[in-house]
This record gives sequence, structure tokens and C-alpha cells, in this order.
Amino acid sequence: MTSWTRYIGCVTFAAFLLTGCGATTDENADGPQEDSIEDGNEGNTSQRGNRNNRSDNKIRLMEQNLQYNINGEAKEKTAFLKKSDNQPFSLYVLQQFKLSAEEPGKDIVFLIEDDSIYMRIELLKADVSWDEVEKNVQAQLKGISETIRDFSLDIESGTGFEVESGDDVITSILLKDEKAPVRLTMFTKNDRDYRDAFLEMAKTLMIG
Repeated sequence: MTSWTRYIGCVTFAAFLLTGCGATTDENADGPQEDSIEDGNEGNTSQRGNRNNRSDNKIRLMEQNLQYNINGEAKEKTAFLKKSDNQPFSLYVLQQFKLSAEEPGKDIVFLIEDDSIYMRIELLKADVSWDEVEKNVQAQLKGISETIRDFSLDIESGTGFEVESGDDVITSILLKDEKAPVRLTMFTKNDRDYRDAFLEMAKTLMIG
């Protein structure tokens, strides 16, 4: 995340050029960090339900609160801005989770106390064929269960599919943003339903 103050007047501008600006921050470090400066327009810290911010804005605060539900219980916790070392994106990650590279082209956000609960993040090509991706997703899910149900989303241009296998719940979500198409795969359990937490973190994802 980042926030900035800009120079006022020619004298301040000259001093800015001579002395430089800002301090280097590590977006992957745990816990709150100092604000830093990044080129772009002023960001909107209210990201819930609005994925357009992630591709249009560059300026981000280093932390923000996220509201989500776990097994029907409403929660609100602080999430910190993390940047992937594996793919060109950043997102806000809740304190009880960690962002990590899984393999080239795929990252995961996993629950620290139980890494069997996680969300895979895969950035797709801008010219992706959504029909082919949906067929691939459904074929993979059918390998787990023949009963595939739709997963309801409050995100524009988003599609979700879901299956169950015993206590395990596998949810695939396609975020069909023209500027930043993303495929998400969530691995949760019936008694530990972190899907909403994952989705709220995913809504803050920004490419670049």
C-alpha cells in the first residue's frame, strides 16, 4: 500500500529533486509498514466489491481492514499489502494468512495454522479463451465429484464453480477482467469455511 504527499511550489520541488523522496519498503514483510511512494493516481482504499481499482490505481496504503464471514460469523481484521515475487501482482493479505509462490505462474495464500486451507492465484493471458478455461475448470472439478454447483459471486464478470469431497470444498472462480484476468482455486472445509475471506483478499488484487 502507499500514500504520498507532493511538493508545493518551485522551491519545494527543487529540494525534492536534490534530496530524493520516500523510503524503501518491503511489501512482503509481516505486519504494518511505513507508507511508500509509487507512480500512479490516488488509490481508493475501499476495495470491497470493486475489482477495477486493482488495475487502474497504483497508489495504495500499506494496510486496510477487510470484512468477511467464516461459517456465518462476521469478522473484520487488518490486512497488509503483499507483493508477489512470482507474478506481477499485489494484494492485501489478512494477518492469519501468508502469500507464497507455489510454482511458476501460480501463487497461494494459505492459512498459517493449517496450510491445507488455501487459495491458488493464477494470472491469465489478456487474450484468454474463457470458454476453454471454463471447460478445463469443470473437467478438473468433475475428477473430484460429478456434482458441480455454481458459486454465487458479487463481482462483475465473475464466474464460480464448486464441488465437495467429504469435508473438503473446492471452489474455482474466474475473474473475467479484461485488464487482469485471474483464475482462483480455493481449498477449504465445511467446518472451516474461509471462502469469503479468500474472496475479499482476491478483490484487492492489483496487477503491476
